[in-house]
Amino acid sequence: MKKNSEKENFLRKWLKNIIFSGDCLCSVDESVASLLILAVHCGAPKVRLLIEVPGFALGEKIRNELLQWADCAGFSPEVLLLPDGTSNGRKLMEQEIPRAQILDRVLNSPPDILITSAAAELSPVPDPERMRHSELTIRTGMTLSPEKLAELLTRMDYDDEPEVVQKGEFARRGGLTDVFSPAADAPARIEFFGDTVESIRLFSATTQLSTGEIGEYKVIMRSGAGEPDGSDTDFSSYVRLYSPRIVTLFPSECEGVLKRFASETMQKNWQELHRDPLWSKAFRLLDELESAQVPADRKVISPVFPSARHILEMIPEGAEENVAELVRQISSSLIRQLSEEHYSIRITGRTEGDLTALGEWLHAEGLEDLPGLDCQQLPIPKGIFLPQEKIAAFSEYELYSSPRRLASGRKDVSPPAETDFRKLNIRDAIDETISSDLEEGDHAVHLNYGICIYHGLKIITDKQNTYEAIELEFDDDRTMYVPIWQAQCVSRYMGSQKGAVKLSKIGTARWNKVKSEAADSVRNLALDMLKMHAIRCKADGTAFPNDDLAQHLFEKSFPYTETADQLRAAEEIKKDMESSRPMDRLLCGDVGYGKTEVAMRAVFKCVMAGRQAAVLVPTTVLAQQHYYNFLERFAEYPVIIETLSRFRSKSEQREIIAKLKAGSVDIVIGTHRLLQQDVDFHNLGLIVVDEEQRFGVAHKEKLKRLRATVDVLTMTATPIPRTLYFSMSGMRDLSTIMSAPVQRLPVQTIVSQYDEQLIYGAVSRELQRGGQVYFLHNRVQTIDETADRLRAIFPDARIAVGHGQMDEEDLEKVMGAFIEGKTDILVCTTIIESGLDIPNANTILIERADRFGLAELYQLRGRVGRWRRQAYAYLLLPQHGILSGDVRKRISAMRKYTHLGAGFKLALRDLEIRGAGNILGAEQSGHINAIGFSLYCDLLRTVTAQLKGEDTTLKRECNVYLEFVEYALKASPGKAPAAFPPDYINNDRIRLDAYRRMNQLTTPEQLEELRKEIIDRFGRLVPEAENLFLCAGIRVIGMSALLSTITCSGGRILMSRGQELIKINGKIPVLPDLGTPEAKLRMLKGMLEKFFPKKENGI
Repeated sequence: MKKNSEKENFLRKWLKNIIFSGDCLCSVDESVASLLILAVHCGAPKVRLLIEVPGFALGEKIRNELLQWADCAGFSPEVLLLPDGTSNGRKLMEQEIPRAQILDRVLNSPPDILITSAAAELSPVPDPERMRHSELTIRTGMTLSPEKLAELLTRMDYDDEPEVVQKGEFARRGGLTDVFSPAADAPARIEFFGDTVESIRLFSATTQLSTGEIGEYKVIMRSGAGEPDGSDTDFSSYVRLYSPRIVTLFPSECEGVLKRFASETMQKNWQELHRDPLWSKAFRLLDELESAQVPADRKVISPVFPSARHILEMIPEGAEENVAELVRQISSSLIRQLSEEHYSIRITGRTEGDLTALGEWLHAEGLEDLPGLDCQQLPIPKGIFLPQEKIAAFSEYELYSSPRRLASGRKDVSPPAETDFRKLNIRDAIDETISSDLEEGDHAVHLNYGICIYHGLKIITDKQNTYEAIELEFDDDRTMYVPIWQAQCVSRYMGSQKGAVKLSKIGTARWNKVKSEAADSVRNLALDMLKMHAIRCKADGTAFPNDDLAQHLFEKSFPYTETADQLRAAEEIKKDMESSRPMDRLLCGDVGYGKTEVAMRAVFKCVMAGRQAAVLVPTTVLAQQHYYNFLERFAEYPVIIETLSRFRSKSEQREIIAKLKAGSVDIVIGTHRLLQQDVDFHNLGLIVVDEEQRFGVAHKEKLKRLRATVDVLTMTATPIPRTLYFSMSGMRDLSTIMSAPVQRLPVQTIVSQYDEQLIYGAVSRELQRGGQVYFLHNRVQTIDETADRLRAIFPDARIAVGHGQMDEEDLEKVMGAFIEGKTDILVCTTIIESGLDIPNANTILIERADRFGLAELYQLRGRVGRWRRQAYAYLLLPQHGILSGDVRKRISAMRKYTHLGAGFKLALRDLEIRGAGNILGAEQSGHINAIGFSLYCDLLRTVTAQLKGEDTTLKRECNVYLEFVEYALKASPGKAPAAFPPDYINNDRIRLDAYRRMNQLTTPEQLEELRKEIIDRFGRLVPEAENLFLCAGIRVIGMSALLSTITCSGGRILMSRGQELIKINGKIPVLPDLGTPEAKLRMLKGMLEKFFPKKENGI
């Protein structure tokens, strides 16, 4: 046996020699279709390819595999996939922008390979000439007015928004226009000087900050979906323009798709059919397929393993029933047979370590000396036959008993280099946009007066000045106008209670009493948490050993690429475990973001050190799900895993408990049954708790006692607000996973009136690709009728009903059957809102979506899309009836924010509050409701700092009064106005946020960052804004110098620190009379900088 790791490999050599010519129809095995496409491309690399496949999901799979094969062979073709544009004659709004992007590429710079489905080709597209005519390349120096650009973008169907965050949006602010073209990877900020484009800068849609200048930016039509009424064309008009070679894969299945379309269309009358362009297109394609001559079956390429119907012929006599053993015996038998037939056999591994392991396997099987056998370092995704060359290649996937071993070669098995996780660009928690989230009609909290209703910003004219104010409504219809420069005093009210919120009364002591009670409770909470933290710091726990080779191999065998958040969280947890202090860490992250894998790494570390690990979950169904996941992940290791729940008989439970006490069980997964008195461990080292808030008080008390001696890792799927995260810093260790897994696709959201044809199409497509469906009907009284209606539509589907009023045991059986794939459609209520993680369920239909809140809709949509397969959420609305403004806003937001992590862009503050309540407990939730979340976090942060003995003096406010400045849009004569004018920052929400942020800054560096951001986003500072920054700079200098007040009156500069009057060189400083108030303002700031230099104040 030879070992070969050279780059020039058999695959590349074969691909360079194979020749295909002309268009073709290929009935190839699906598992090697992608390699066949690559072969066609390599045979004529300069010829563009159009690959026709039956459906989008298959096209997606083929594209991913094709890129893997190309990488193995050292080629790098560009491969694009055209999304479907319609479904059941309805335009798919969520695919408009992706289709526009692909159509633009086809017109201007066609990719090497374009994959398209039958449905995508049937979907109407804009006429190519209209697409070309609508293109606009904006260049620096060109003549173009902001008004003209806005008009063009509106005509191209772009959405006019306050901020640009997604493709197909633009925002105009004076001499600046932001735009995000579907043809670009980032949005651009166009700055004008009159009617001339002065500069073009790319910027981040997340931070809104510029990232670099460019010379030109291409803008194309927002939508790549034409109208189904025949006013547009079909994709063939684009195909004619770049004349690709066409390869139709699986022609019989493509034919089936077209026939299904035709049969559905037949429901229309013949007159309608004659005019329907989609019908005409479908039948034209159908005629082409039926008349085409499929070439004789020439086995150019096929999968290395035989089809299922031939497996029995290959099983050696005496083969064991164990599947892993069966795979091993078939592999061994096949390799011997191929060697006897004089095949060159390539056994491939991804790393040098894999080649060594493969050599050991071949030696154990007695195969290493077979003629023609060669091991090569090459990460092919699966084995293949090349019959004409008499070559057979095996990937390690086919040879090992567990597919999970496939991943072990994806990464180097050597220990990882030291990583400074503090430098990773990770968002530890949700962005704080408390005030900026305020919209008219929202409940708000004034720091000094209590809960009120926000009625927007108003222009107030008072004597000789004009200023902006925040209009607030309190109880008894009393209105208060708060000057906008005091924006930091007003925040959005966020509480976990549902129903009406009681407004505060002005002029009573009630609000101060409520704040005082909350402060006392917060202090007690902080004391308890710090006390527990101190006990753990002094306790003698288990110091687990540092990572060894086994730990590294276990982590490398993870079959997916970890996110930076996962890596950071895993390192934080393992570092805690290696300390002698008992760990008590909270791991936060959305469902499906990889918390379980992080926990498994901690469990592996524990078990490999000879200690036991327990995984505690709130329900029996979740216990079973975790049990299956752990069995699969730990399959390659000699680890004994058991589950303890009501699914086990009493005798089985007794047996497992006895094994736990004896130490013959390494990992146990169970419900609260694990916390009962009769359960004892031999040497428990780690407890993993999933969703602790769902356990009872007694169970939590036992966990609290265990925390003092045993490492505890608690997982929660509820988002944790950044304010709470930092308020609790030092009291409880927190890790967050906020980024979605690599290759996770955003859920496509379709909003429609209730339509049985739509439902039929959505469910049928999911079932045809072997998936499962949630159908949410949230009324228990009529849920069985809904299930019967679906049974009539889908007579062959396995349909079950699940809701919260069912007997617990029956419900668990229903949910368990769905988890195991024994049910196709689950008709259910909102019991699925949290907890379950079923990768195979990727379509959800939500009936009466108008009755759900935004947070509920987001979480329900989150039940699907846990895998690499495209997921769909259908929000079904009543056929008749008018939706309220709030409902329209919620539905619109759900449709618009479909990208990953969009939940944190939506106003999901009730989720955050739920997260706060889950961590802090029911009593604290009550105080959060009483005073609002923002104020609660301020109290917690302050109390915690005081109890820890930290110096909080730097956070003291410095009040500034200058007789020659007014915080106004228009000032009195002789005074300088200081403000952000509405015509400079033209969005109320963003302007309010700018004031709030400015007033919360405490250092000159922070103020300068804000100044740069404002200039970047809104252009050169207007005089009023320049004055405002000077005033803020004076305040920051005063805070840094620990001053309480800075007053400038009668030419004297009066400064105090508490009761002390501050003098400079024994005198009260005097401000020279420089004429204009603006000049005085600049002079005052300069004098203060000299009085209190940065180096003396540590800033």
